[in-house]
Amino acid sequence: MKTPVVSWDTYARKYDMLIQYNPFYQRLHRQVFDLIKDWQIDNDNTILDLGAGTGNYSIRLAQQFPEAQVIHADKDAGMNEVAHDKMIEKGIENLSILESGVEEMDFPAGSLEAVISIHALYAFPDPVEALQKIHSWLRKGGKALLVDAGRVVNVLDWQLALAWHFLREYGPAKTWQIFREGKEVSRQNAYIRQMQKDGVFWTHSYEEFEQTVRECGFEILDGGITFRGVSDWVLVRKD
Repeated sequence: MKTPVVSWDTYARKYDMLIQYNPFYQRLHRQVFDLIKDWQIDNDNTILDLGAGTGNYSIRLAQQFPEAQVIHADKDAGMNEVAHDKMIEKGIENLSILESGVEEMDFPAGSLEAVISIHALYAFPDPVEALQKIHSWLRKGGKALLVDAGRVVNVLDWQLALAWHFLREYGPAKTWQIFREGKEVSRQNAYIRQMQKDGVFWTHSYEEFEQTVRECGFEILDGGITFRGVSDWVLVRKD
């Protein structure tokens, strides 16, 4: 059977339902900004959000660090279009959008103060090369927060967990409406699952993820498992 290919452009049209309704995504979003709240970012330093999607993290970065220059980098035009609209709506001026895959992307060595990459590495053509690039781009002492979906997505398990939450929070009618509107998200998640199972997307345990990051030259400051056990995170520094 031919491996399906996830359409990030299609995903983009409904992706922000995650931040609107999904309590586990909301929890992850809060966790990310709690982990980086003490970052010291000087005026005009540059922060990169790699694989930035619809801008849920890059826009918040620009708001949290208003004196920094934030780069939102994603290869998908649909994702970037949604991010651009949100940037304009919120009047954010310290955010620029770069439409590029990591494989074509390049920054001068040591030019970035910080990097975040949330649920993106696993889908890159060569995650190790991406990690090596991040290490090169960071200045000495620069930090990165890397969150990656390492386990195969159990779509049914997620649907059941979300249905239980929605029923308690909104009742049956609203739950049905949310699932109907979000059916494309579920379809694309099923494609992601198949691509993970077929080895197209990177899968890993926390230990494997930490080891790979360490082998790319980073010092691990902290780390753990998040997002209902699906994802791994590490807070790292370039020595």
